[in-house]
Amino acid sequence: MTNRRIHQMLVLVVAFVLAVSVVSAAKDKPLVFKMGLIAPADHPVAKASQHMAELVKERTNGGIEIQVFPNGVLGGEVELQSAVRSGAVHMASIGDGHAAAYSKPWNIFVMYYIWPDAETMHQIQAGAPFEPFVRDYEKNSGVTVLAMNWEQGARHLLAKKPVRTPEDLMGVKIRVDQLPLHSESWKAMGANPTPLAFPEIYSALQQGVVDAMECPLNWIYSSGFHEHAKYLNMTAHSRYMNTVIINTKLFEGLSPEYQEILRESALEAGLYETELSRQEELDYRKKMEQEGVTFVEVDIEAFRGRVLPLFEKYMDRWGREVYDIIMQ
Repeated sequence: MTNRRIHQMLVLVVAFVLAVSVVSAAKDKPLVFKMGLIAPADHPVAKASQHMAELVKERTNGGIEIQVFPNGVLGGEVELQSAVRSGAVHMASIGDGHAAAYSKPWNIFVMYYIWPDAETMHQIQAGAPFEPFVRDYEKNSGVTVLAMNWEQGARHLLAKKPVRTPEDLMGVKIRVDQLPLHSESWKAMGANPTPLAFPEIYSALQQGVVDAMECPLNWIYSSGFHEHAKYLNMTAHSRYMNTVIINTKLFEGLSPEYQEILRESALEAGLYETELSRQEELDYRKKMEQEGVTFVEVDIEAFRGRVLPLFEKYMDRWGREVYDIIMQ
């Protein structure tokens, strides 16, 4: 029997066990939902997920209990989205870019400099203009979106030298993820992108395999990357939010009252998570400055000008109407 076949059988077994647990709980109450995250227990996403669980338990008078599983113990974000789709996991909080697997317009959210600021991102992506694309994702994926206002902060460039303009990036070897679009973007901005798995970044910086990497401040500090690169260049090239999802069949089997409680609690927890995330960014900046990291202001419009041609390259493929909404 192949490894893939074994994996498929295990997923079916887990799905059956979880489904039985929900049905059994329905007779006696509470309904028990398992929620998967990749974030560690002290991350704003994990804290907000726990806050959401408390809100739901209180508002349903104990009728629904959400058990939060952080640290990727139920799988990575790709696996979590698939698991929620199949019912193997009831709920998850995942980065919005993963929805692109089922709805092309969501690719636009992982483009660099698509959002001029966080407020615009919330207004468009978590607001009425994007509702038709949420429905498209739900129809194709078999999951229901409860909230998508869980802000994850901006990604910045950590490097071994100050980078203020695209010219300063010439020849700089930067670690990138395995998304081709991001490699294209860094090439357009002047850097030499080097795809590496996340666990390899620390040693790559230490040994000089790469000169730079990019991440939100919390990941940079908690992973110790700033120990081997002392310039935090405030490029703010990417902003994104987490999306809270639930299996559609499970959600549609709930009473309208429970459905509304889940939506309201997820949105309220998103406001809480965003506040935590923004405060954490300030806290980590202070910590890194105390440890010798220099924060560098950059010419953001110069960097954005380098990636604008990529917008035109991909918009007709992914959904020009979404791009037009953002630009307007």
